[in-house]
This record gives sequence, structure tokens and C-alpha cells, in this order.
Amino acid sequence: MSRQKITVLLAGLAAALLLAAGPASAQDLLDRARNAVQEAGKSVEQAAKDAGRNVSDYLVDHPELNRDLVDLGKQLGLPGFDQAAPELGPALIAMPSPTAIGDTVQLNAAGLPGTAAVTIGAGPSVKDVTQIATATTSDRGTLQTDVTVPETATPGAPLLFVVETVDQRTRLVSEPIEVVEAADIVTVTGTLSKEGVECPALRGDDGILYTLTPADLGSFGPGDRVTVKGTVAEVSICMQGTTLSVISLAAAQ
Repeated sequence: MSRQKITVLLAGLAAALLLAAGPASAQDLLDRARNAVQEAGKSVEQAAKDAGRNVSDYLVDHPELNRDLVDLGKQLGLPGFDQAAPELGPALIAMPSPTAIGDTVQLNAAGLPGTAAVTIGAGPSVKDVTQIATATTSDRGTLQTDVTVPETATPGAPLLFVVETVDQRTRLVSEPIEVVEAADIVTVTGTLSKEGVECPALRGDDGILYTLTPADLGSFGPGDRVTVKGTVAEVSICMQGTTLSVISLAAAQ
């Protein structure tokens, strides 16, 4: 059974139960709900078997079907479904931003077919993308890979990434990231300090006081030696030293 047919089945089951939910006793409704879930479960199991996947991986491959199952559980008022969060749909995230030509960008994708060959492209728009790499998704339809910002990227212009299956049936597009001149990205090593009033502070090995934005330092705190990569902020609420818009922060080597 195809996932489209399963979706129709789920909708039909929900509608039938809602229409029949008039004077029926609580036990009648419970029995109907149990039968509906069992029928839906058997259909999903068969679809997964036909696709050569287990049920869990099949639902990862088809997050929209997982959402339908959750919606059915909510409509039937089944325990546990009122707080259930559906699986996130297909998505592609590129980071960090900003970045520069020749730098490394990490791509994280989900919702792709499992163990599928994909092409990776980059460009200022979906209509102007150049292939820069190829890859293979995991058996769960995820992808995590590093790519290099191509020479064709233009500082000051947005850059988006596209991951597409070779059969062109599935395409994911990232949000654009910012490309800046390589000279605009600075790297500072120093010690996090308590000198910051509005923002975390870093006393660089060069003796200069830097403040950092955003303020999330993760597990790092005052006294830790770190290396920060970022751009100098033209406008900042930090009001101290030189403010860096942080691209990456890591323990100093």
C-alpha cells in the first residue's frame, strides 16, 4: 500500500469515528479507536515492508505520514497523543554564517530518502545553483557533510545550498547564509573574563578587550581559554571594547 493510500485511509478512519461518536458509549468508542489504530498500524507495516524498511525508518523517510498518525491519535483522544510532537519535516541547515570564500560550511539535512545518492549545489538563488559535491544519505535519510564555499560566491550576496536526490524527486534548500570578505573575519585567542557588563568578555592574548555577541558561551565561562572566530560588529549593545559577532567558539589549542 502506498503512503498516499495510507493517508487517505487515516483520514477516512478519523472521519468515520467522529461521525459515529454520537450516542455511543465510552467502551464503543474505545473499541473503535483500538480497531482504527490497529488497521492503520497494519497498513504502515505493510508499506514499510514493501519499501524494504522497518516501520521506524519508514516514518522517518515520510514525516508527513507520521504527522497523519499523530493527528489521528489526537482526533481519537488516545492517551499520549495530546502532547505528541510530530516529526520535523524535511530540512537543510547550513552553518556558520557569515562565512568567506574558501571556508568550510557544515550541512545538516533530514527527511531525505535513506541511503540515497544526492548532489550538493550552491548559489545565490535556487535558479542559479552550481553543483559543488556529491554524497550519500544515511539509512535514516539524514546527511551531515562539510563543503567549501565556492569561488563563485560573491561577498555581500546571499549564498544558499541545495541537496537533491539524483532522481530529482526530492530537493532541500537551505536558508541563505551571509558571505563576507575573508579579511573581515578575525580569529582571536584569549581568556574569557568577568569584565563584561552587557556581554561576555574576552581578554585577548594581544591585550585587547573583546566583547562577544550572541551571548551564549555554551559550557565555557570566565577563566577558560578559547579561540573565537567572528566579524567586528559595527553596532553593538555591549558598549565595551571591540565587539565580535561570533561565528565559532572553541577551546584554545
